[in-house]
Amino acid sequence: MRSTRWMVLCLFIGFLLAAGMMSTVPIYMDSSLQRILIKDMQAYQNETGLYPGEYIVTSSISVKDSNEQRRSTVQAMNDLVNDRTSRINIPQANSKTIVIDGFMYLITGKTARVKVTGMTGLADHAELIQGRMYEPGQQPDGSFEIVCNEECLKTLGVSCGGTYQLQNSFFNAAEPITVTVVGVFQQSSETDSYWSETMENYLNALFMDYDTLLGDYLSTGLTTLSSAECRYSFDYQKMDLNDLSSITRAIEADRQVYSDAGMSFSMGISDILSEYAVRAANLKSMLWILQIPTIVMLAFYLFMVSQLNVEQEKNEIAVFKSRGASSKQIFAIYAMEAGVLGLATFIIAPFIGLLLCNFLGVSNGFLEFVNRTGLSAKLTLDAFIYALIAIVIFFVTTMLPIIPASKLSIVKYKQSKAKVVKMALWEKLCIDILLIAGSLVWYFLTARSIKRLFADGTYVSDGTINPLYFVFSTMFIMGAGLLFIRIYPYLLRLIYYIGKRFWSVPQYIAITSVARSQGGRERFLMLFLSVTFALGIFSANTARAINNSRSDRIYYNTGADVVIDAYWRLESVEDDTSYVEIDMDDYENLAGVETATRVLRTDAKATSGAVQSDNVDLMAIEPGKFSQVAWFRNDLLPVHWWNYCSALVNFKPGVLASSSWEQKGVQLGDVISVKIGGNDYVDLTVLAFVDYWPGINPSEAVVLDDRTGETGVRDFLVCNYNYLRRVTELQPYQIWLKMQDGATSEALYADIEAKHLKLQRVIDSSQLLIEEKTDPELQGMNGALTLGFVVIMLMTVIGFLIYWIISIRSRTLQFGVLRAMGVTFREVIATLGWEQLLVSLVSIAMGFVIGGIASDMFVPMFRTMYDAADQVPPFRVHGDAGDYIKMYVIIAVMLIGGFLVLGSIIRKININKA
Repeated sequence: MRSTRWMVLCLFIGFLLAAGMMSTVPIYMDSSLQRILIKDMQAYQNETGLYPGEYIVTSSISVKDSNEQRRSTVQAMNDLVNDRTSRINIPQANSKTIVIDGFMYLITGKTARVKVTGMTGLADHAELIQGRMYEPGQQPDGSFEIVCNEECLKTLGVSCGGTYQLQNSFFNAAEPITVTVVGVFQQSSETDSYWSETMENYLNALFMDYDTLLGDYLSTGLTTLSSAECRYSFDYQKMDLNDLSSITRAIEADRQVYSDAGMSFSMGISDILSEYAVRAANLKSMLWILQIPTIVMLAFYLFMVSQLNVEQEKNEIAVFKSRGASSKQIFAIYAMEAGVLGLATFIIAPFIGLLLCNFLGVSNGFLEFVNRTGLSAKLTLDAFIYALIAIVIFFVTTMLPIIPASKLSIVKYKQSKAKVVKMALWEKLCIDILLIAGSLVWYFLTARSIKRLFADGTYVSDGTINPLYFVFSTMFIMGAGLLFIRIYPYLLRLIYYIGKRFWSVPQYIAITSVARSQGGRERFLMLFLSVTFALGIFSANTARAINNSRSDRIYYNTGADVVIDAYWRLESVEDDTSYVEIDMDDYENLAGVETATRVLRTDAKATSGAVQSDNVDLMAIEPGKFSQVAWFRNDLLPVHWWNYCSALVNFKPGVLASSSWEQKGVQLGDVISVKIGGNDYVDLTVLAFVDYWPGINPSEAVVLDDRTGETGVRDFLVCNYNYLRRVTELQPYQIWLKMQDGATSEALYADIEAKHLKLQRVIDSSQLLIEEKTDPELQGMNGALTLGFVVIMLMTVIGFLIYWIISIRSRTLQFGVLRAMGVTFREVIATLGWEQLLVSLVSIAMGFVIGGIASDMFVPMFRTMYDAADQVPPFRVHGDAGDYIKMYVIIAVMLIGGFLVLGSIIRKININKA
């Protein structure tokens, strides 16, 4: 280990990266699902107004029961609920028991039904706004003290300090109960889970001391109890998802237990938890799928480093073998070495996985990170189990080269060095051809199937990624890389013969050296570089396509950076009601706004000859400003979409019609008569047919015939707003905003509030995109692909340096011979430079080519992640210049680092005395 310690260090780095990446799966999954859970719970609370961690058990009490039976029912319910909730492994935030006499009514003042209520812990969670808290027990004058909320005062018509009489519905002839309102309260905090049911349930509730209600109040013999209720508020934000299955089982068991006991049970969290098994499985599957290429390359890297390490030590192995060491003993030596690395990796890797999860949590896109709170990640037992599995798998990978090497004697070793390898095993078996052929056959069959599924626009996705996309794309890349190194020597020989008379000494040495490397390290490095960069390109294009697809859908459907629906005031003049137009200056001068434009969106009826459409989506625009404000992709129409805007400027009574009109027989130059509300028909001339337009979904389905239920796509028309305004009454329009670079939504909202603008709705594309990008599945995909890319590039740099270090050290004698033959030192350095070009740069360039081809073939298949109807605008593969620049920087750093290392080594080697 000491003799090749730098090689062992590279092996150790590979172990750490491999096991660390495997550890991220359980850690990231737990932390992501935790965040999904919290977000879903918060959404549930916002939508329903109910606290999702609320555990409610209700027991009805018969009016025929005696007081002892009533008290016994309440106590039995409390005991049962305490027992059952103790089995649920979620921290409790609050709990309370409520007993209600719902058969009382007010007979003094405003006659109304009231609920006399006792609630445990009320005094600790109520803030008095008038009067004081009730005193327990029946007062000396025979009355009971009660408190209520402010809304109750209005509902019942009572006041603080007043004394009132209550009569039980079942004891009309009996004496009434006297109560005194001594205080008015409100909940102590808006976020207090104690009041998870909100105050709306207590608009007619008079609160009495809990023990008093069950004691002196019942003992009067003039009262009853209608129901008792236990409410537990669990702190779902502190729930450990490792306990998810046991919690779900406990809740389901409780449902049956309470049903058998004649009690009703509900828990808002139960429906959400039931979906988590599926979401957890999908997230776990996605993370595994995304790591397939990286895991393959890690195995490749470890095998390469292990093989190079063994190559360096084959002489020592042969000496051991010749001195009596058995193959098993030699194998055991290397197994112990790998075992030591594995043990150290097992201890360290899960912590690396934890660090990498924080890396995943702040990803905002591929190779993009933002300064936000990361995931609340923590180590789990599963992280160590996954690390152990990775260590075992990669231990086997690193030991594979040891098996043949451990059988070498000194004689066989010397023979193997002299033996010329004509053709590698993979070449004889045509592994490259098989990989390419298999991936191409699968590609053509799958592409045809996908095309058929999307043909009628009815494809519905399950939202998951097909793992075969990564499996076969990796197969194709690996096969193409192998094919490249198979034919490259022949291409070099052809180049050599073409320029035989012109090559300089360094060029001649470099070309012949690389061309003759039939089974050497050069081919291994070339395969490694071409495959790793191809996978990097493929990962970058995959992530960019999926991210751009989501971003494009948001901006296309919104139409602009911000869309505002303002509040329009109606004005009546002589029995005629009309809208009062808003002041556009108010919106054009908002903070951060670059340009604003009017956009009228309305339903209309339209006819053109025999063609009639009763459900048309009409958009009227200010063409000049609209072209500056609206967001639109340039590949969606035959010519740049600004040309269509110019047409509406040049011919104001023109209209752009959806392609559905053309399919119905309408032609260019035809007149379409449009009717909006109570206005007369307006004649518009068709200038062009378009498939897409900002803010309009051409796939939107509508019912064409109410009787038959026939559906079809909705027709749309786009016309000039200024022309339409002259011939029709004023209609409320939207304001579309183009924001300045660097403008923030917060500043815009603050300015809207400061100017007291009345709005009905604001659609902010940037906020929708932020919400989309914080989706755990998308964030996990971006993080996993980014992480995989960084790891692959790191392995590439290490592999690159390993090759050139070994190459220089092993060729010291060759350089000495060349110097003795008259080759200058500068020519030796030039030879190394040409070898860098022929080995490294050509491999990297081929990696870009292979990665680009694989992206064009396989990335479009990822559109199956989304429903056909949702793919507006269409899914496309579009490389980002920024991604390539980042890769160029990595390549430059790698090559510069390589040259610096080579220069350092060469300076230490006295070539002239080699």
